[in-house]
Amino acid sequence: MRISHIISILLMIIMLSTVGCTSQLNPTPLPSVTATASTAPAVLDTIKGSFRNQIGVLEENMPRANSERYVIPTNKEQADFATLVSMINTRESTRAADLAAKNDYTLSYYVDRGDEHAVSYLLREKRPIQNGWGLYAFRADSTSNIIVEAPHPLYDRRTPAVALDVYRALDARALLIAGAHRNANSDGSADVAHAPESIFQSVHESLSQEIQAELGNVIILQIHGFHTSKHDGYPQAVFGFGKKMQPTEFAFAQELRDALIEQEINVGLCTGNIWQDLCGTTNIQASSVNGGVFLHIEMDEKMRKNDAAFVAALVQVFGK
Repeated sequence: MRISHIISILLMIIMLSTVGCTSQLNPTPLPSVTATASTAPAVLDTIKGSFRNQIGVLEENMPRANSERYVIPTNKEQADFATLVSMINTRESTRAADLAAKNDYTLSYYVDRGDEHAVSYLLREKRPIQNGWGLYAFRADSTSNIIVEAPHPLYDRRTPAVALDVYRALDARALLIAGAHRNANSDGSADVAHAPESIFQSVHESLSQEIQAELGNVIILQIHGFHTSKHDGYPQAVFGFGKKMQPTEFAFAQELRDALIEQEINVGLCTGNIWQDLCGTTNIQASSVNGGVFLHIEMDEKMRKNDAAFVAALVQVFGK
């Protein structure tokens, strides 16, 4: 009896084990891997390097003069980039990265070796560049009210490099660099300083409005260049203010001019009828600044090649 009882127990164990193994062959179905991947939030990569390399890559690959390769953005695309700026400002980085990807851009953290390893959000077009919409850097956790802009890469040689030096020296809030030669398209649409529809303008407007609302005193320093061979008798630098000069703009320009004169650099201010071709009176970004300061800064080729004195003067005036 005892042996038969033991045998009965062993048979029962074997049967239960068999049922258990069989149940593992038909588990509850798992969610589709493909469906999960398509809804997963984007993750920001961290890039380390010198920002000058980013400018070099941009200028090497952007639409050239007469190429007809610059693409005019749609209203939806312009609105998307305005939203991107707001998302970056509110640190919604993963959502911003998703929206950037939908517009053929990437959003990354950039650690700049040339800026004491300062971290910026880097918004750049995926390669190969198809649209020519520009390169944008937003300093992480910045409370600065200064935006530095270079709307004419290639055409105004070295202006993106000068703008970068200013961005670094002033710990500025953002650096905006256009993504195509101003004469890329025959209709003038690639000249972001004068064409009303551009990603450059969308970023400029959204960012300047947010800083103005947040701090009440946005400052835009837009870097341009001219050649002395075409402007005989002009000073080394000319400061313009757009179509209409505001008192605060003039006060800053005077202070900056005085700082440069101390370093024996001759500066002209657009307060009369002289140097009008360099005064930026038709500048789109200047016309959209409401209540802030906009300085249209023209520099000759020598100043752009060696900008140390210029940057030092800016630090003296705006780095207080």
